[in-house]
Amino acid sequence: MTRLTESDPTAHTSETLPQSENRIPTSITWGVVAICLLPLLLNLFGVDFSSFGEVLTPDMAAELNPTELFEAMHESLEGSFVHTLLEWTAFCVALLIVLLSLMDYSLRGNPITPVLGVALFFSGMMDGFHTLAANRLLTVVAPTQDLVPFTWAICRLFHALIMIIGVLVLLNRTLNQKHTNPRGNLGFILIVSGICGLLAYTLIYFTATQEVLPRTTYPDALLTRPWDFIPMLLFLVAGVWIYPKFYRSNPTPFAYALIISAIPNVATQAYMTFGSTALFDSAFNVAHFLKIIAYFVPLIGLAIEYIQTYRRQARSLFQDLQKSLKFIKKLVHNILESTRFTVQITRSGEKLEAMMTHQTQSTTEVIKTAQTISGRSQELVETVAEIEADFEKLRMSCISLSKKLGTIADQANRITRITRTIDDIAKQTKFLAINASIQAIGSGNNQEAQGFNIVAKEINALASQTRTTAEGINPIVQEMQAAVTNGVEEMNTFTEAHVRAITPRISLINQGIQAQVLSAQKIREEITQLGSSNEETSDYLRQTLEQMNDNLANLQQSVENLQEEINRFSRDPQSLL
Repeated sequence: MTRLTESDPTAHTSETLPQSENRIPTSITWGVVAICLLPLLLNLFGVDFSSFGEVLTPDMAAELNPTELFEAMHESLEGSFVHTLLEWTAFCVALLIVLLSLMDYSLRGNPITPVLGVALFFSGMMDGFHTLAANRLLTVVAPTQDLVPFTWAICRLFHALIMIIGVLVLLNRTLNQKHTNPRGNLGFILIVSGICGLLAYTLIYFTATQEVLPRTTYPDALLTRPWDFIPMLLFLVAGVWIYPKFYRSNPTPFAYALIISAIPNVATQAYMTFGSTALFDSAFNVAHFLKIIAYFVPLIGLAIEYIQTYRRQARSLFQDLQKSLKFIKKLVHNILESTRFTVQITRSGEKLEAMMTHQTQSTTEVIKTAQTISGRSQELVETVAEIEADFEKLRMSCISLSKKLGTIADQANRITRITRTIDDIAKQTKFLAINASIQAIGSGNNQEAQGFNIVAKEINALASQTRTTAEGINPIVQEMQAAVTNGVEEMNTFTEAHVRAITPRISLINQGIQAQVLSAQKIREEITQLGSSNEETSDYLRQTLEQMNDNLANLQQSVENLQEEINRFSRDPQSLL
């Protein structure tokens, strides 16, 4: 549990609480008054609250057996036992007060309750010393008849003074508003605790070391215990003036309980001052019992304040829970809206996954197409290379044919020369025929002349035929030469103009196809890499969608559970308190 406030320890004042909540119930107040008056009324009706016990003398002890002696000793200590029970009960109540006050300080950071709780605790410590000293459980030198009433008076005086001083210090501190710092509050509490402890130890040490203590009981006087009259006046002043003033500045149930506690404190001192004449008499025991009531009243006030603190925290928590409930409802609505939006995102993601899958398939098909293009381009490169090789062979064949045509032209020239030689021979033969005719004419012999004429005719006919043949061959050879010459020129022209012109174009085509092959391979590699990335993206998207679906399912379940809790809390808000 956290503190209600750190800066304003009076935040629980009448400004924020009804006046009735700043007081203890009226029934408790009247009950305390009735308890204080009841012993007096019972005494008037003859009821005795004394616990003297039977005095055990040495003569009586000598006549008893061990068992009877044991019982007699306990009966003789009846007063001490009752006194111890009453005092130890008061000490335990004081211990509860300081514990509860420290718990209240841890909740609210208000130094008022721990300071007064510590004061009451050390008053209880003095009562504890009074009990231990009366039972001789502490080393003291004074006789019991003087020690018990004196320590009682000292403890009661210490109680009255320490409470008055503590309240006055707190009043001054509250008016000056110097206790807003929690560390300063803690230091102030420690200082007060140290001072109270030092005073208590000083009184205990002084009382335990004194062999002779002042007389405190006067049975025949009006004030049978005059030392208790001073604490009675102090409690009366505190209850009439100091405590009410403190309550007005710090209107809390604990401060109001201090006012009511003055009633049993004054009654306690009145019973001791005017009624107690000996140890363990009726007024003595009634006073010790009323002292317990005087401790119980602040404990009740502190408990009521603690309960009110818890209720204030519960109300504050309830208001915070109401605000949180509204916020959570709004948050649930936003979560549901986000869930619906996330569902849409999931569906879009599923569509995107399908598109990625389709894209992956398309990429695979493109890869196959690119591979096909690359293969066909490679085949085209090889075909172009073959065409280039064939054109090279054609060029070489044209060159070879041109050489052969040149050879034919040379042979035709030789035939022309031979034809010319034959024509010359025909001319010479004709000249021989003429000579033979001349010889025939010149000879006188008819037979010889006839023989020369026949030879001359045959030679002349042969020459004419040879010349005619040579003349017929010569045009043919000339036409052949002309045709060969034209063929050689055309072949050379074809070789130079076409073959050599086609070769660079084929090279350009080959380079373009090579570049196309490289581009196709690069496209295939990039598409392959893109396909791998698409597969990885698709796998990651699939895993993300699966995780998103799982998270959505868990979120939906959590929202449903939260909605159920909100509905349950809306039906029964007190179930969380």
